[in-house]
Amino acid sequence: ASAHRELLSDGVELLPEVIEVMPLFAPANADPARNPRLRVMVADARRFVRTSGGGYDVIVADLFHPSRDGAGALYTREHFIAVRDRLAPGGVFCQWLPLYQLDDRTLRVIVRTFLDVFPTAEAWLLRLNIETPVIGLVGYRDAPAKVVEPRVRFGRDSELAAQLKQLVLTDEVQLFGCLAAEATSLAAFAADARVNTDDHPHVMFDAPRAALAPETSSPSRLLALLRRWQTGLGPFLERRLGDEALRGRVEAFVEARDQYLAGLMAESEQQLDQAVEAYLSATKTSADFTWGYARCVQVARFYAAAGVMDRARSILTALVEARADQPMARELLQRLGE
Repeated sequence: ASAHRELLSDGVELLPEVIEVMPLFAPANADPARNPRLRVMVADARRFVRTSGGGYDVIVADLFHPSRDGAGALYTREHFIAVRDRLAPGGVFCQWLPLYQLDDRTLRVIVRTFLDVFPTAEAWLLRLNIETPVIGLVGYRDAPAKVVEPRVRFGRDSELAAQLKQLVLTDEVQLFGCLAAEATSLAAFAADARVNTDDHPHVMFDAPRAALAPETSSPSRLLALLRRWQTGLGPFLERRLGDEALRGRVEAFVEARDQYLAGLMAESEQQLDQAVEAYLSATKTSADFTWGYARCVQVARFYAAAGVMDRARSILTALVEARADQPMARELLQRLGE
């Protein structure tokens, strides 16, 4: 938030102890206590959105464990309505969800409830991770507008651009490459689910059981959800992006992303050769997607350190063939030949 130089931000934290220790993390957290544009206050988020005045352009609900006492009330229809009422015209709300702490039944309830208030909602990935995956439900007070010149906004401020670069969010391809699902796919996924309300707090009672379910920690779960949700991405990207060349790059990026996640899953199951094939496939699929290339380099270094030179060379050779424009694999291959 501090990198947005014209942004006024209110941060709401339930536990006073968290605010007390924030200065200990300066300058890594940009020391918000010294920034008059960033207000941090001790309050209950549910009460705050009901009583605060004015409209916010963006509201973000950070991760909270759904089985913790009281957390279920932050997933109710009444709370989502209160958040929507605090949004300014064109405002956006993001509700982060710890997928690794939710089973599919509880996830469907939350998605169904969110769509009841934000019918044009989307789901976005926080990071490419299969062990502790996180998705964000993004809802709009009004219908989402078509993106216009997003690259200008990405590079307008050098401090903000530096922060986004660390997150690998430097252009619209990387941004839309995080898209997991659009409203139609989410609605189909949650069609038979119940709505979570104050009078019928399903999340409050279901989440403690779900937190202990083996399903929530399965490395294959995120990939299975993404494959299930993919059906509506093509028409969605056509509506939001318009430009055919850009849309093609995003679609290739998403395909490479899922190949990479399949590689992570294979690696978690000690199937390293299968993982490398998935990483190489991701590298060939999208020139914009760099994770597969980087992971192959890491695996090649692992083999080289273990003395398995033939396997290290074969991986690096495949990388050079897949991405001749990238020098790292070629340079490492030359070093191994010395």
